[in-house]
Amino acid sequence: MAFGQTLATIDLSALSHNFTQVEKRVGGRKIIAVIKANAYGHGAIAIAKHLIKSSPPAMLAVASLDEAIILREAKIAAPILLLTGCPADRMGEVVSYRLTPTLFDTKSLAGDGRLIALSRSLKLASRKVTVHLKVDTGMGRLGIAPSQVVGFLKKAEDFGIVVEGILSHFAEADLSDLSFAKEQTATIKNVITTLTKKKGCDPCEGYDPCEMTLPFFHLANSAAILHFPEAYLDAVRPGLMLYGYSPLEGKKSFTLRPVMTIRSRVIAIKTVPANTSISYGRTYVTKQTTKVATIGIGYADGYPRALSNCGEMIAKGRRVPVIGRVCMDMTMLDVTKVPKLLVGDFVTVIGQEGKEAVWADDLAKKAGTIPYEILCGIKGNMPREYVGA
Repeated sequence: MAFGQTLATIDLSALSHNFTQVEKRVGGRKIIAVIKANAYGHGAIAIAKHLIKSSPPAMLAVASLDEAIILREAKIAAPILLLTGCPADRMGEVVSYRLTPTLFDTKSLAGDGRLIALSRSLKLASRKVTVHLKVDTGMGRLGIAPSQVVGFLKKAEDFGIVVEGILSHFAEADLSDLSFAKEQTATIKNVITTLTKKKGCDPCEGYDPCEMTLPFFHLANSAAILHFPEAYLDAVRPGLMLYGYSPLEGKKSFTLRPVMTIRSRVIAIKTVPANTSISYGRTYVTKQTTKVATIGIGYADGYPRALSNCGEMIAKGRRVPVIGRVCMDMTMLDVTKVPKLLVGDFVTVIGQEGKEAVWADDLAKKAGTIPYEILCGIKGNMPREYVGA
């Protein structure tokens, strides 16, 4: 593996396995594959191409316009949903790249808002673009109030904008207590009922959206897919579980397979006596003669500084501790019990080696964070090899 100091290996067969687990759980519902944040650090272009080739999702979802443009310029033609929308002054790019923006506030209806900017761009391009409308059911972040949905749809229709989907976002579907998640689900289902009730009823605000045929009502994230089937609606949005991790509080899903393994090279080994301080701040001092290996990965690569003096890696199949503070480009290990480890060897930073395994959720627990942050923090230009296609 002559890839420099550090290498990420992405197992595409594991990705396919995880996608199949989603399909099995949600039946025939549409799947919107979330590949934002560079596919949670796995490489968005390669992940998107593999999903489209092996098990095509109904849509891909990214956070921003720039993320979507990268995919389009890589010749990825699948429908792409922009989860955080797009600035009004860039709606022309939404149209030209054939993207689906999410609209989420009533300012979209103002004279300089997103909806009107989109309408103008569509007229100039003589092209159709669909949008999704986000409803705030309790996250308190993005989304219009449920009571504003009908009026919003009427306004969109007036501007010739096709609302293809309606979505919301869970605040705590990963908890064992699903009481608030159930409230959110009931709220979005009430919106759906309003939009799909039988014709002949009294029009809503003078506008009759009855029996709408929106193909996408979506709410369920990975956590809800794993343990809250009531939230599946017409489509689901798996993210973290595609990459092999369960976000559930205090639980692991053994039906998922982690997709990424990271290995980093030993760049130096030295044996130091007792009472030798290691790394910045002298936060670790050896208690005895110690063999110290310096590894070519640090917090600039995405290995959290919070793992100083508490992280672990795997060397020659043996779990070894991080000693001293994690540096920008290097981390030190106590490899006294691994006498055969040599300069140039690789140690496992994330992954399995023999009977030992250290996964992103293990690192997250030690670092006081979540596996999302560990995965998304992996350096974008870290060399990646893709296997199992």
